[in-house]
Amino acid sequence: MKHKPEIYAKAFLEALNALPGKQEEISKRFLETVRKNGDLKSAGKILKALGVFLTGERGGRVISVESARGMQDATRAKFSERFQKEDLVEFSVNPALIAGARVTVNNSRELDFSFKRKLNKLFK
Repeated sequence: MKHKPEIYAKAFLEALNALPGKQEEISKRFLETVRKNGDLKSAGKILKALGVFLTGERGGRVISVESARGMQDATRAKFSERFQKEDLVEFSVNPALIAGARVTVNNSRELDFSFKRKLNKLFK
């Protein structure tokens, strides 16, 4: 990857803010630049970084919820209701947790309710 996803996302947002009426043109040129740099395969990472920046601008937090098994839509909805509308809530599956869930807020604070943590604590 030629540039970090965060740099791409920041540059894209700055361009959109500088020229508010030209979103379509800016988007096309941005994608062309990413393609020329050979970083199109990292588009998912760039979009994720873009979401993080937009969430921060709105005053929200990035909430990452890892569970040992996939959550049903109803459970995800109930979980998401616990947070503010401005927050970006991401769900992922991590079988290494064995059971339970781990919640991380802004990549710093962590609430670990996993069985793996309990086992590690028990056999420490």
